[in-house]
Amino acid sequence: MKGLAASGLTLAMLALGAGAAQAQTPQLENGKTKAVYDYKTAIRERVLIPQPGIDVDRNGKMDYVTADVIRPAASSATNKMPAIIDPSPYYVTSCRGNEAQCMSDWNNDNVNDRWPLFYDNYFLPRGYAYVLAQMNGTGYTEEGCPMHGGPTDIAGEKSVVDWLNGRVVAYKPKAGTSTTPDLDAPVVADWHNGSSAMIGKSYDGTLSNGVAATGVEGLKTIVPISAISAWYNYSRRGGIRQNSNYPGGSLNPGITYPGTAPSGHAGGINLPNRRGSAAAPTACWNVNQEINNDANEDTGDGDSHGDINKFWNDRDYVKDASKVKAAVFATHGFQDDNVKMDHMAMWWDALGKNNVPRKLWLLRAGHEDPFDSRRAEWVDTLHRWFDHYLYGVDNGIEKEPAVSIEDESKVWKDYASWPIPGTQNVDLFLRATSDPAAAGTLGGKAGGGAADSLGYTALTTTNENALMNSPTGSQANRRVFLSGPLKADLRLSGTAIADLAASIGATQTNFSVIVGDYGVLNADGTRQAFRQVSRTNDEGLATQTRRSCWGDAGLNAVTGEAGTPCETLGAACTLQPREVDNACYAELDPTFTDGTQWRVTRGVRDSTNRDSLVFGDPAVKPVTIGEKFRVPVVTMATEHIFKAGHQVAIIVGGTNTSDVNGTGNNNVAVTLDTRTSKVTLPLVGGYAAAAKAGLTDAETEAPTLGAVPADIATATTDKTGTTVSYTLPTATDNEDPNPVVTCDPASGSKFAVGTTTVTCVAKDANGNTSAPKTFKVVVRQDVPVTAPVGGSVPATLALTLGAPAQLGSFVPGVNQTYLGTTEATVTSTAGDALLSVADTSTVGTGHLVNGAFVLPEPLQLRARNAANTGTAYNNVGSLLNLLSWSAPVANDKVNLEFSQLVKANDPLRTGTYSKSLTFTLSTTQP
Repeated sequence: MKGLAASGLTLAMLALGAGAAQAQTPQLENGKTKAVYDYKTAIRERVLIPQPGIDVDRNGKMDYVTADVIRPAASSATNKMPAIIDPSPYYVTSCRGNEAQCMSDWNNDNVNDRWPLFYDNYFLPRGYAYVLAQMNGTGYTEEGCPMHGGPTDIAGEKSVVDWLNGRVVAYKPKAGTSTTPDLDAPVVADWHNGSSAMIGKSYDGTLSNGVAATGVEGLKTIVPISAISAWYNYSRRGGIRQNSNYPGGSLNPGITYPGTAPSGHAGGINLPNRRGSAAAPTACWNVNQEINNDANEDTGDGDSHGDINKFWNDRDYVKDASKVKAAVFATHGFQDDNVKMDHMAMWWDALGKNNVPRKLWLLRAGHEDPFDSRRAEWVDTLHRWFDHYLYGVDNGIEKEPAVSIEDESKVWKDYASWPIPGTQNVDLFLRATSDPAAAGTLGGKAGGGAADSLGYTALTTTNENALMNSPTGSQANRRVFLSGPLKADLRLSGTAIADLAASIGATQTNFSVIVGDYGVLNADGTRQAFRQVSRTNDEGLATQTRRSCWGDAGLNAVTGEAGTPCETLGAACTLQPREVDNACYAELDPTFTDGTQWRVTRGVRDSTNRDSLVFGDPAVKPVTIGEKFRVPVVTMATEHIFKAGHQVAIIVGGTNTSDVNGTGNNNVAVTLDTRTSKVTLPLVGGYAAAAKAGLTDAETEAPTLGAVPADIATATTDKTGTTVSYTLPTATDNEDPNPVVTCDPASGSKFAVGTTTVTCVAKDANGNTSAPKTFKVVVRQDVPVTAPVGGSVPATLALTLGAPAQLGSFVPGVNQTYLGTTEATVTSTAGDALLSVADTSTVGTGHLVNGAFVLPEPLQLRARNAANTGTAYNNVGSLLNLLSWSAPVANDKVNLEFSQLVKANDPLRTGTYSKSLTFTLSTTQP
């Protein structure tokens, strides 16, 4: 009966249409919403949103998701406000932010007292609500289970947007509880203006991506921070898993409450253990075991094969990018080895292809939030972004440069797009030297080098250091290909992709590719160390003792005393009691590492998946031992500047255990084709920049210049010559895709009178110049002399008529039309001319007559010439215009065609019917 009552109530609530009206115009200060609402008096409420048709924990009851809302006390049906939603599974387990803040109920009144992160403290006073949207089976709940970002997780977070917009019902918790819905106490968000944002780091941003990919109405923008866009790529790539039983054995249990509060939150979280264990399984524990079960090859995690099955396809948000209606402001650390840059790159590219408004910040850090690395700028930018998309403030932020990149530590630069404008793909071919035991080199074209192939033994036990250390050392278990010392800085922007050709001594092996940066080589063989922001030490950012405040403080949840206010944004502050929700956060500084080598990017691929990553695809199959095949290896997108003097390395090996698990065959002999194997780098400036830096082996082959123009002859009255333009010839090159053609004198130059030889050459980026080709430009000087000559034309209007037209014999009593023709010749020297006809008689005007007898039907006439073949018959009356000319004409032949209708009942008198007509040729421009 409860289910029926709930369904009926849902319909009633939907009819109320929460969120349909527009927001009251916000108060602005310096173009941004002004802090005018008191955080201390904010309304705090919890709602439980039913999930019809979803019962993940299989207890026979519909799941609910929980949303905690904090909003200005002044928000109402007449003062509507937008909502900023942080969807997360972490609120009572891993907690949020650098300081690991969890939701907490310090005074046990079943109302949340801790609102993680600064969003509530900063945005609520400026007219925003803040919502902690807890993922299915996580947070304050007694129903459901997390499903690794799957459809039920996304549906739950989407329902929060639906509730805010009045499309679904939500309920208060029963009195005295925090997780049990009171089906007699529905809650309507009549204070909401219909515009919502989702924001969050890692899993939170991932859920934001997933909800946006549903196309839900009312979600105006999302801000995914270091977020996943396709879950397959998070725990496996290229057909190789990074871990075992990760969804059901690690992450899902890790975000399900274990019955014990995280550190620092004891007494603030009082929830039952829903995580379970093998010894004491819960409903969610059992669900997770099904995900782990390798027998569920398509619906489980697919550890047994590592391919994209239904489980992973259901968690791919990129494929639904065409549905996204929300503007996207993405941020990512391009040194993030947790949620790697391929997630951002795939999402960014798909959004662009679907014309989604987008903005991007790329941090020189790991899995980090811009609030911890560029705090003041981040808060200001986020504020303007939300004002624009949630309140409609016309602040121009959508017209600013779309991309900001931390080019050097704390040195930011804006760009129009990403990859950086001017980036072009450059193919680097992997070449063997004359010593098969030595490192190879990099070439700009296929077919170079000293040997067709190089061999190595692929292992499943090599970590990244083993693959990178001593690049000119042993090549037994890898192959290193090094550039010479760079002559200029060289920037990589985007995704490097390897295309390897090889044969192997087994039916399967794993391939790994690393793009490395090695420091300046000293004369003694050692290398100079260089500094990078650390990717292993605190993700490149270390917490400091100093703090700054970024929003208002609330009341102490236990004592009721007011917290210390934040008088000035960004001002120094001191840590307040945990029972006071405030925005005083520790600041962070970058951490650095000094070394002689740096992994720029990396990628892996299972040879079985060389043609497809999709489970069940016939293209996923073993290789034939000894038979050559090609395998693509896609690396992680990144930003990196190789400094002058450094060396670029491409390293090919077996499994990189620093990246993925050591699955597959071990000790596999690999024969790498060093004629056609290549790695394509996205380089700013393309091949020209690579050549300037000396990235590849010296190249001495000149371009081939195409055909030059034929000789040109022209004339001028200017004795100093004339300007001559011509089309430049084209050119091709064995490496450079854009050799430069120059001709001297250049097209558009002023050529002197006489004969000038134009010489054209083509030059490639390596400085090689083609043989010249020439053509001639001959300029003739003309000296005009005026010599009058002429004649006169008398005014002439001449009309000559042929023999009279004959209509034949009229037969009485028969209905018949009789036709007759004659010809006229027109000659006119006037500017225009008009041929007309008139019947000037007073007897039977326009009709043929026989004495006193007049034919009943009028005589008709039309005139036609070569230029006018479609004229119609018209009655001859007192005046009929026949043809006109708009210019002089000579001997123009005109057919004059007569038509006479005689009806069966027309009386006819013996004799001849006739009429004398007057034809006139006239002009208005003699």
